[in-house]
Amino acid sequence: MDNFHSMASLHVYLKQGDNKRAGSWWGRMFEKPLSTHLVYAALEAKITHASVTMGRIGYTKGANAVSHDNSDMPIQTLPVCVELVAPRRILEQFVRDQRKHLVGTTMMMVEGIQMSSLHMTEVDDAIRKAPHSVEYITAGDAKIRIDHVQIEEKTSGDASEKNVA
Repeated sequence: MDNFHSMASLHVYLKQGDNKRAGSWWGRMFEKPLSTHLVYAALEAKITHASVTMGRIGYTKGANAVSHDNSDMPIQTLPVCVELVAPRRILEQFVRDQRKHLVGTTMMMVEGIQMSSLHMTEVDDAIRKAPHSVEYITAGDAKIRIDHVQIEEKTSGDASEKNVA
């Protein structure tokens, strides 16, 4: 499995009403949504994948109530998530380049391994050899041990139950 690559996913959480701040008063009349700006900037920065998810129910940082979009008019405080996927160093540079536009947003980076469909046979073999087990997860520099989970089927009358050991 040496063809797998380390990738990261950067989630930028903001509100539907957040706009990219224009430099002039004339530009402020035609400000575009911050999420749109970030996706175009991601394309220029050679980010591998970029997408925007618009919330229909939820809240953003600092909210006192949950917002619902039950109308044709969007509510300005509904959550928006811009997800960017690329190697970590590229995402870190993107954050540095866009820092003035990212003030007030909430960002979360998750690292993982990019898996190709070409390697699914290897993944299937690994799952067959060690089903339902996870050895460690990493939290920063600390490794946290996770005990194995074994599922045993127990028959009780006509119904089949599953117990987690």
